[in-house]
Amino acid sequence: MNIQIQTYGMIILFMLFIFYRSHKTLKLYTEQVFIRAMYISMINLMLDIFSLIFIANMDSLPLLVVKLVCKLYIISLVWESVFALAYVLTDVYSEEIHRKRTGLLYIIAGVQSLLVFSLPINIFVDDSTSYTYGPSVLLVYFFAVFYILAILLLCIFNKKLSRRRSFAVILWMCIWLAAAGIQFLFNNLLLVGFATAVGILILFVIMENPEANLDRKLGCFNSYALGEYLRRIYSRKTDFSIMKLYLSDVLDEKLGSRSDEILLELVSLIAKQKEVYVFRNVDSDITVISDNAVGLKDLAEQSVKLLTKKDIPLKKLASVIVPKGQDFSTPEELMSFLGYISDRYSDGTIIVADEQLINKYREKKLVQQEITAALDEDRVEVFLQPIFSNIERRFTSAEALVRIRQRDGSMLSPGVFIPVAEESGLIVELGDRIFEKVCIFLKEPVVAESGIHYVEINLSVVQFERADLADRLIELTEKHGIAPQLINLEITETASVTARNILLHNMNRLIEYGFTFSLDDFGKGESNLMYVVEMPVSIIKLDYDMSKAFFNSDKAKQVVHAVVGMAHGMDLKLVAEGIETKTEIDAMADAQIDYIQGYYYSRPLPMPEFMEFIRKHTAAEQLSAR
Repeated sequence: MNIQIQTYGMIILFMLFIFYRSHKTLKLYTEQVFIRAMYISMINLMLDIFSLIFIANMDSLPLLVVKLVCKLYIISLVWESVFALAYVLTDVYSEEIHRKRTGLLYIIAGVQSLLVFSLPINIFVDDSTSYTYGPSVLLVYFFAVFYILAILLLCIFNKKLSRRRSFAVILWMCIWLAAAGIQFLFNNLLLVGFATAVGILILFVIMENPEANLDRKLGCFNSYALGEYLRRIYSRKTDFSIMKLYLSDVLDEKLGSRSDEILLELVSLIAKQKEVYVFRNVDSDITVISDNAVGLKDLAEQSVKLLTKKDIPLKKLASVIVPKGQDFSTPEELMSFLGYISDRYSDGTIIVADEQLINKYREKKLVQQEITAALDEDRVEVFLQPIFSNIERRFTSAEALVRIRQRDGSMLSPGVFIPVAEESGLIVELGDRIFEKVCIFLKEPVVAESGIHYVEINLSVVQFERADLADRLIELTEKHGIAPQLINLEITETASVTARNILLHNMNRLIEYGFTFSLDDFGKGESNLMYVVEMPVSIIKLDYDMSKAFFNSDKAKQVVHAVVGMAHGMDLKLVAEGIETKTEIDAMADAQIDYIQGYYYSRPLPMPEFMEFIRKHTAAEQLSAR
């Protein structure tokens, strides 16, 4: 009798079991299924050992008992493959559905076990080897191979399975098949039981090692464990509360090793609370999950006190608590919300997310989705607002304004989607789309014939943060064969502050290529005459409020007159925005403003309507000239 290989396998499984139970775990459903697979593997090896012992002593034992033990062993092989399949299916189904499907699977395995048990089994023994054979053994091989093939097909073709789990299970099944094949050909090499132990070891190392879920420095769970735990909570639809402490900007690199010491003390403080799970993200952020929202608020306050005692500045600290995690439909939506809030409340304040705050976030997300859909479905349009030249006494240019048409035909307000586009970074793609549509428009011969000298296009702060902005705009211009002189690019004072170096680099490159620039919204926000001095612009656009103030304030009137003198002295042109009445038109002409833009002449118009507007006014001018 040779049971050394089986004994080694049993020792491996026993050590894994002890190690697993000595570590704290998240009690995930996948962990429960893995433990069941480990139990059945241990039972399988024990029965393998017992069957060999019973066969070796069959002369002194009833043959019926020996055959019963042997049948129990081969039946355990069926259950081993069934539990392996159940483990794989944890990635395919939610916990609730998995329980139902595996329940049916266990019933089928039970029926198969009865079939195996009802068939005869034979025992072969000689001086060098012993093994079982016969109909029951062949049926077990059939069932086991069927399950193994099903597992391999799932791992290869089902995209829901994680790559790591697929790799681990495929490796296990291949080793198991190889062991079964060797044992089938060489009956004296009893490798199947040992291959089972090796398979469990592979799953443990790659997927189920508790230490893989732990942050070794802090002793809490890591970001991977957080994702797994949230998926489990949402699958079970369990109520929970979550808190996130954004500490990355608080514990900066200057603190060095002291940063880890503070984090360790902070995690130890939080972990003292009963029924909480503490996670450290990839950076220094800490996430805490509990079923007690009030307790999380206390923990947040204690954390702030601890950081204060450590002389840590809290100006960049963001503490966000979501009392009802199930208010969000997915873990991804929840984590996105936590990130969204932290970006806006990094001031040491403890934010408890209420319904109003969550709804505000969702509204922005819906707008973001609408922008993305509009880009995909080409529902982004360009409206043009005519600009009147007081010098030529006709319309010579226009400002391009982005519009989004919703699926029902209505227009989404720019005041709604522009801030969201800026915030999400979608303004870059929107900007490219508008620029390209303007290029296509300018390519039409009728535009050149209309006397339009150029079209103004707004560039956002986010666009100017791209070092490749100039290359991209030049590429689009050349793609459509447009003379760069036909496009005037508008920048804002804010852009010139935020991205000054990149801005100047891009501007100089584009001016060298042939574009011109306007300084938009002059007189709004952080107005500074140095912007005009430093920025290579050819046009200054007076902000709407500044234009209006001209008619209501003597001081504002003096400022505008001073700006006009300054601009003309620097050979710059001036545009007054927001002009709405004939009185305002005449006053701006008297003030020597070069261009007028406003509702008095026209609201922004779709491109075809704009061309019709220009055509009518050109015809009227020609008629009056006669």
